[in-house]
Amino acid sequence: MNNIGYQTHYYFQIYGGMIFLKANTKEIMKMKSYNWAIVGPGRIAEDFCSEFPSEQTLYGVASSHDPNKAKQFAKKFNIKHTYQDYEDLLNDPQVDIVYVATTNNFHFDNIKHALTAGKHVFSEKPVTLNTSQLQELITISKEKHLILMEAQTIYHMPLYDKLTEFIRDQQLGQLKSIQVSFGMHIDKTQTKDRLLNPNLAGGALLDMGIYAISFARRFMTAAPKLVATQMVPTSTGVDDVSTYLLTNDNNELCTMNFNMLADMPTIGYVIYENGYFIIENYLRPENAVFINADTGGKQLIIAGKTDIAMGYEALDMAKAVETGDNDTLDWTVQTMNVMTQARKDWDFKYPNE
Repeated sequence: MNNIGYQTHYYFQIYGGMIFLKANTKEIMKMKSYNWAIVGPGRIAEDFCSEFPSEQTLYGVASSHDPNKAKQFAKKFNIKHTYQDYEDLLNDPQVDIVYVATTNNFHFDNIKHALTAGKHVFSEKPVTLNTSQLQELITISKEKHLILMEAQTIYHMPLYDKLTEFIRDQQLGQLKSIQVSFGMHIDKTQTKDRLLNPNLAGGALLDMGIYAISFARRFMTAAPKLVATQMVPTSTGVDDVSTYLLTNDNNELCTMNFNMLADMPTIGYVIYENGYFIIENYLRPENAVFINADTGGKQLIIAGKTDIAMGYEALDMAKAVETGDNDTLDWTVQTMNVMTQARKDWDFKYPNE
């Protein structure tokens, strides 16, 4: 686990003709520690626990089909409590927050049961398969005064808050265009691969595209709307290659492409009237380069650490539980709206929707 409760201060430094906006960090007062329980002890849950902040408590874990798997997971991460099944976990009054790390097709049921049991929920993306499922869960969470938050790194990396300040302070003018894509090579002969399996809600959109759409929403000043999309399916029926054009009420445009063909660099371009950002590794970025439109001058903006990205998520979730302010939920809803509309335009549904 990582100790990542920090307050960040920034300063300018000139080196080799480039202006660097760098960050100093210092530890701040720890917030309340909540008891977290893991549902779905797989690979993504391992990553989450490896980056989990020391200010919070990994309290329990359960597997839906193999209690021994939960015990092995608990031993690896020094988690004191294991359960026979999810129901047993949800009946534990000491559990404050449930982290849902199951495959996409199970998210809705897992989250609904946790909320109904009175637990706050932090779920891996996509939080649900479609907008109607998400709205049902939001209704339950509001009725029970609980936090439902999506584990989307783009909403929680410190760099994005720093870029928001930079955009405001430097008066960059109107956002004009965003270009962002995601590609990953998937062996199509392995038809049982989760990403190729429609029964597990596979495909490029929900697993890869959600990052790019969330990236666009992070900068757009109004909710994105899907203008056009095209998709080519795999032999299993899920989306293999797809393209998108988004806009919003402020005439901001975004073009994107997702595919399961090639491992592509994750680079986003955000273009304003007075310059543009290049953001590499936009899923978990530590830095961005701003290029001035008039002078061509470059500024390197640095904040946060890639290797504790999921720790930032956990701290923001704890803060939301403590304050009741769930600042990222609207972004989650608007991103889900785009993905739901895209699949509607393709006339594609998952078997268990």
